[in-house]
This record gives sequence, structure tokens and C-alpha cells, in this order.
Amino acid sequence: MTWGKKDKENETDAWDSDPSPKTETTYIDHGCEMTGTLRFRENVRIDGHIEGEIFAEKIVIVGEEAIVRAQIHAADVVVHGTVEGDIFATGETTLHKSAAVTGELQTGGIVVERGARLKGCILIGNDEGESAMHPQVNAAPAVADAHSAPPRDASESSAD
Repeated sequence: MTWGKKDKENETDAWDSDPSPKTETTYIDHGCEMTGTLRFRENVRIDGHIEGEIFAEKIVIVGEEAIVRAQIHAADVVVHGTVEGDIFATGETTLHKSAAVTGELQTGGIVVERGARLKGCILIGNDEGESAMHPQVNAAPAVADAHSAPPRDASESSAD
């Protein structure tokens, strides 16, 4: 069980989501369980179990074996594992094929690999100039109901 920091310049196993070779990353390894509000100035890679809230100034990477039951607020979020909670990313959110996310997702941009699962709403971009770090109540559902009525044509008259 490990948690700590590694200097990306000296690390040999690189993840496809790492931002730059000189960025420090905090690791929360499998076997670690943390509860509460966690704050990171640099990147964080989570392979353990987290409950609460996560605030990162840079990238949050959720590993394949990770279980995160928390709101995530970060510049970018990369998900390989399980997230149960809302994600607020000012930059980009990437859901890899092994990702399972349940919650609201507000992001500046999104990449979704085939096989990734998302149960919730997605809002891409900021709503009326508000920061993506604050939840939005009026996000549209990610999947439309197959039985819902099609939108009405504006040229149809309602005066029958």
C-alpha cells in the first residue's frame, strides 16, 4: 500500500494520460482508502478507494481498479475505473473503455472510448459564463428516451 509523490522525469512507467515529463504526480495506490476532502496542486493518480471530494489544480487520473465515490473538481479528468459522483473539469474529460461513471459530468470537452459507461447528464462547455467547477442543475440527459415525442416543428400551428 503506497501513497506519495513521484517526479515524472524519473518515472519509467508512463501512462497515456500524463501531461508532461516534468510534472509531479501524487499516487494513491490500491489498498489505500481515504475519506474526506482531498486537495492537490499537481496531478493525482488514484488506484485506491476514495470517498468525499477531490480538488486538483491539474489532472485527476482514476485507475482501472480504483473506486471513487466523490465529487471531482479538476482541470482535466481521465477515468479508467469507477466514479460514483459528479465530475467538473474545466478542460477535458476522458472516459476510457474500462470506465464506469455514475453522476453528472460538466466539462470543457469530452473523449469517450467505445465500451465506457456513463449514467448521468453531460454538459459540455460553460453555461452562461459560469465556471465548470460549479454544478449545473439544468444539464440535459446524456441519452434521450427512445419513447419520447419528437420535437415539434416551429412552423406547426397550435391554433387548431
